Amino acid sequence: MKIISQFIMLSLMFPALTHASENNLPPPFQGASQDSTLTVSYDDLSAFLKAEVLVVGRSTRKKAARAETTGTRMRSRVNRLTALEGNRFYFEALENDDVRNTLHAIKQSLELLPGQVPLSTLNRKEQLAYWLNLYNFTLLDQLAEQKAPGNIKGLLDYGDEDSILTKKVLNVAGESLSLNDIQFTILKEKYNDPLIIYGLFQGNIGGPSILDEAFTGDRVWRQLEENAREFINSNRGTYFDGSVSVYYKRNMTFFDNNKEKLRRHLLDFLEGSFYNEIQEADELEFETADWQLANLMGGAREYGGSGMINSAALLDAVRSQQMLFNQGGGSGMSAIESPLAQSIVSKSRLNVRFPAAQLEMIQQLKARHELNSGSVEIKDIDEAEAKAKTKEN
Repeated sequence: MKIISQFIMLSLMFPALTHASENNLPPPFQGASQDSTLTVSYDDLSAFLKAEVLVVGRSTRKKAARAETTGTRMRSRVNRLTALEGNRFYFEALENDDVRNTLHAIKQSLELLPGQVPLSTLNRKEQLAYWLNLYNFTLLDQLAEQKAPGNIKGLLDYGDEDSILTKKVLNVAGESLSLNDIQFTILKEKYNDPLIIYGLFQGNIGGPSILDEAFTGDRVWRQLEENAREFINSNRGTYFDGSVSVYYKRNMTFFDNNKEKLRRHLLDFLEGSFYNEIQEADELEFETADWQLANLMGGAREYGGSGMINSAALLDAVRSQQMLFNQGGGSGMSAIESPLAQSIVSKSRLNVRFPAAQLEMIQQLKARHELNSGSVEIKDIDEAEAKAKTKEN
């Protein structure tokens, strides 16, 4: 208790600090407590993702073989350059009511959290992990609600007001938010770091991979860096003659709308011969796209030919390995596969998201929240280190 009381005294001496660039944000999303040791638990998110995400691994940049469809004349349109890349989510599982309700309950629990614990009582890394997790689980929830087809370009529809990204589908701390609000207002204003874009799953093969674990405050910058390296060193991210993903066009604001700044960013991560392809290209062109749903079949419809892969069997094999890995863990597969909706709803309670030792601290910080007016922010060391490392690679 002595450690907790000392921390509370320090938090009262050094209230939540606000960066000048955050002045345009709604008050509930401004500021951070740099020295805060509060940590948010996302074990339920990770268990869900472990059960439903297939990790594909780094791209070899090889084209997928033409599909054999013995016994049927029907063919699915597949981008052979990208068909073997990017992690996959088992979207078919969302047809099961228990799984669907679990996803929605987790999303709701994340949505409720800032109404219980002011985000300004968390440090910047914990806040970043929170926003990335909320974005990704809301995106999954929206794709499930829309019963996403094989090609989801129409659902994403970048720049259109009917896109699932522009609809105000969240209410966080009394503020109505869209996924675009999280990406281009909150994350852009608070962090303004290109690595952020690699933590925002878009649901399609052509975007950054979904991870098989939740983002956590202690590892969030490392997780973003690893996902950036995977995406950039794949056909989805970069290709011959300066061709790059259309995802970068959507996110040019993170590069000050400067293609040369984007080029330097890509060169920080590129490996092998494609380093020269991007370095020597006259100009970068936003040409690479794959709008197919990032499911086990790459968004393609199964027509029943004898040569088709049994995606359910493939995932069963993956799940078996995950089951072995999680044995004895207590929060692994069994927690997700059984009737979960009732237990997961309770994740909105503080005693699930935070360790017991921190609950008293949270209550006192929450009581003092109204008195914290904020001041100039001291830069987060780990965040600065991540940015410096990006330049050194």
